[in-house]
Order: sequence, then structure tokens, then C-alpha cells
Amino acid sequence: MICGTLVLIFGVWCWLRFLTRFPERTVEDVYPFFHRIEGRILKGAFHPEPKDNFRAGLTPAEFKKLQKKRIHLAMHLCRDISANCRLLVGWAVFERNENWHLHEAIVREGLRGFQIACMHARTAAFAVRLRLRLRLVRMAMLPMLPVPSFSTLVEHSNSLIEFYRTAETLANALSSVYGQEIHENISAVLGMLDLELDGLKN
Repeated sequence: MICGTLVLIFGVWCWLRFLTRFPERTVEDVYPFFHRIEGRILKGAFHPEPKDNFRAGLTPAEFKKLQKKRIHLAMHLCRDISANCRLLVGWAVFERNENWHLHEAIVREGLRGFQIACMHARTAAFAVRLRLRLRLVRMAMLPMLPVPSFSTLVEHSNSLIEFYRTAETLANALSSVYGQEIHENISAVLGMLDLELDGLKN
């Protein structure tokens, strides 16, 4: 009975989400809803090095609390990346469905790569966010274990940052097709364009 009720509630929720979904998303519908993510903040949120600096000047309890806050910040950024990629994919889908024949071959190829980069970034954000959530669960249920480090997430977080920067770079390039005003509006909400990727492995 309880399971049936939960399934019904979930079904109604999905139906309402579908019924009230956003209509087709043009390029002009992207930047009003976009969450600007500063590249240096995203890179710093996943950098393992601050752990040692913080640990030296804090008690174990204070360090654990600080590490929890860092994990929540990283999860928040992952949610913003997922939301942004959903916006960008919606724009790419609209262009492929409505204006595909109007674009030159190079723009069509760019849209394909753009959509793939967004999907990769969204998948990576989900995977990293899940691993961060499991760290919080471990800290809550097994407090005797060492405080988890971001060093074990370096490979995954680097992939996430690279995918997302690629998506923003392609979005910036593709927006130039729609005129200077739209290009400037899109560029204004993109925070990853100036991020240097060379130092991610350090």
C-alpha cells in the first residue's frame, strides 16, 4: 500500500513536471537562466592542496566541519554545472530541430560537438556529486574513519572541469553566429573561458 502510494506520488510529480516544462529553448532563453561559475572557484573547490594547510591550524573537529563545507560547495557547483548543461543542450536541440538547414556545415559540426561536450559535463557532474554525497554519508555514519580527502577525486574532477570548460568555450563561439548583442550576453555569463587547464594535475 505504501509503495503503491509512493509510486503514484512520483508518477503525478513526473506528469506535472512534463506538463509544466519549459517550451523550446532558443539562444535568447539561455543567459537569463544561466548560473555563472567562476573558473578559479570551481578549480579551487576540488583542489586537494588546501587540506594540509587547513589541517595544520585547526583542531580535528574544526577541520572535519570545514571539509564538510568544502564538500557541500563542490556539490553545489556540480548542481549548477548540471543545470547549465541542461540549458545548453536545450538550445542545441532547438537549433538542430528548427534551424539545422539554415546553418553552415561548420556551425552544424560545432553544434554536434557542443551537445556532446554538454552531455559529458553533465554526466561527470552527476558522478562527482554522487561520490561527494557518499563521502558525507561516510562521515556521518562512520565518524571514527579519517576525514575524506579531495585527492582521490582529482582525476574525476579534472575531467568534469575540462568537459565543462569545453562546453562553455563552444557556447561562446557558437553564440557569435547570432549577432554581437547575443554574443556579448552569452559571454557575460560564462566564467570558464579564462581558466588555464595546464595546472589541473598539480
